[in-house]
Amino acid sequence: MGPLPFLALLSAALLAGSAQAGTIEITPVNIALEFGQNSTMLQVKNSDPEPAAVQVRIYRWTQTGNEDVLTPTSDVILSPPIATIPGGSTQTFRILLRSGRTPDDGSERHYRILLDEIPTVVGRPGELGFVMRVSIPVFVLPELVPTPALQWRATREQNGGFVLTVVNSATVYDKVDNMVVTADDDTVLNALPRSSNNYALPSSQREWLVQGGVVTSHLHLSVMTRTGMSDQVVPIDP
Repeated sequence: MGPLPFLALLSAALLAGSAQAGTIEITPVNIALEFGQNSTMLQVKNSDPEPAAVQVRIYRWTQTGNEDVLTPTSDVILSPPIATIPGGSTQTFRILLRSGRTPDDGSERHYRILLDEIPTVVGRPGELGFVMRVSIPVFVLPELVPTPALQWRATREQNGGFVLTVVNSATVYDKVDNMVVTADDDTVLNALPRSSNNYALPSSQREWLVQGGVVTSHLHLSVMTRTGMSDQVVPIDP
């Protein structure tokens, strides 16, 4: 089986903690295995009075250009793979890193869990219920975790807009939680992400389409990432 194109009807990787997707509540929504930690748990609560059937799968997660790619992996065991959760109950899924799969070369490893609600028959025969998918990031951390290093650049498009690109030159992931882009006259510009999430894996990039305002030669950025806030001026490439 080849790489799986990244698909998330609901990206549950916005904040650590829990996420509500319809009648399903997931905790946590951002999983990190510290160096030497080989296992953890994912809890899924069904707040609906009716049973809910779910399927969980885990994939190796990489980024190519601005695209996310999920590839089948045997690095991690996720159990049980399918469960029916009674109404008002919680199912625990166990995540186990196989022996020898802990990073020992100073690199970080990245995975995603896809949790799918299995369709139920409703109404007339052949009609399926709503299908929910949640994508949950899993990070396996090295012994020494360096500071992420994001490098920004801006290029002008023929339609008058700009493409703002961030490249992660570090060996650990980073995530853009919030970003404000302003023009020379302090007008706030519209910055629309070109990807399904704002995670930048090592040696990867994310892009935003920036429009509006009067821009001459620079974009002004105020960026909040998982390591804190930064302000910078990004020149526009000719």
